Amino acid sequence: MVRKAIISVDIGATRTRIGIYDYNRMELLKRAEFATNDPEESRGIVERIIARTREILEVLEEIKPIAIGVGTIGPLDLEKGMVVSSPNVTEKTFEIKGPLELFFGIPTFVLNDCVAAAYGELMGGYGKGKKNIVYVTLSTGIGAGVVVDGELLLGKDGNAHEIGHLVLSYGSDIQCGCGGFGHWEGLSSGKNLWKLVEKLKRDYSGKTQLSSSESVSPENLFALWRKGDQLASIIIDELSMINAAGIASVINAYDPELLVLGGSIALKNQDFVRQFLEMVPRYTINRLPDFKLAYYGEDSVLAGAAWIARKPPKKLLETMI
Repeated sequence: MVRKAIISVDIGATRTRIGIYDYNRMELLKRAEFATNDPEESRGIVERIIARTREILEVLEEIKPIAIGVGTIGPLDLEKGMVVSSPNVTEKTFEIKGPLELFFGIPTFVLNDCVAAAYGELMGGYGKGKKNIVYVTLSTGIGAGVVVDGELLLGKDGNAHEIGHLVLSYGSDIQCGCGGFGHWEGLSSGKNLWKLVEKLKRDYSGKTQLSSSESVSPENLFALWRKGDQLASIIIDELSMINAAGIASVINAYDPELLVLGGSIALKNQDFVRQFLEMVPRYTINRLPDFKLAYYGEDSVLAGAAWIARKPPKKLLETMI
């Protein structure tokens, strides 16, 4: 008996994941991934998605994909289903919806990755039964997906949730990958935190095991913090205040009953998460929401994209008319 299935895609700044989900049970049957930015790869991101998806489908018997859901880094042109001038990948602008629909011949739904993750939480995760939730990712970049009064927020181009570009320090000389200054993502994302390290290191005269600023990885920084490195501790304290201010700004703007944290920095550093969440009340006016780590873990966007294809939000369908 042939089973209906969904092709789900998570285009991240670091990794791109592909999953095949059972349409009825919403069970992940098979997955694959590849490095989004691969200097040795001549093919484009979507071309590689098509190739890897074909490989997966070849080993799955009696599967019939009937829809594709894609959660992707932004910014987006939602109506055209494409990424436009992304600051976090080598291939800055590329079409998604058109090429996938042309090749596979099935409906394709494209949303921002964090919006997809938020929808996944709403449909099958901690947000089931709730009307006001926010999903925040702390990873290579910083972003969010937002549900207010049961409605998934999209915006005119699908970018109503670019919280990574909230200005948390208007006088900062630290430049974000998008070109702006003082942005949350520019100050504390995995890709950009070396800039904060460089700035704080200039004013530090003590001993440290931190290497040159540009080679500092989140993994190295957190490991040294846990070992008691003094400079690493100063940096983590600063990052905690930045993230607390960012999370508080999201709470103040959207008034969620649930705030879900995902992304590799949050999921792999729960002690750090606890530290900055303790600071959030000093910056908020609204009542605090419940806080959870992502229900689907590292597969949050993949699961959310599958739900987007399984039961597309009304607002997304309206953009496709």
